[in-house]
Amino acid sequence: MHQTLTPRSYGVKELASIYFPNIAPASASIRLKRWIRTTPALLTALAETNYRLSSRILTPRQVEIICTEFGQP
Repeated sequence: MHQTLTPRSYGVKELASIYFPNIAPASASIRLKRWIRTTPALLTALAETNYRLSSRILTPRQVEIICTEFGQP
C-alpha cells in the first residue's frame, strides 16, 4: 500500500516506519539511515539542508528529497 506523505516535518523513526512498516521502529530507523548513508548523491543533497546522520527530525524539504530519491513509501 502506498501512502502519500503530508508535507511536514517527520521524526526519523516515524518516516522510517512508513517506509518499513513490518519491522520495529528502531530497526526501521537504522535501515533508513543506512539507505541514506550509502546513497552519496542523497547524502550530499541532504547535507545542503543541514542534515546530519544524528538528526532526529527531518524538515519538509529533507523529506521531499528522500521521497524523490527513494520514491513515495
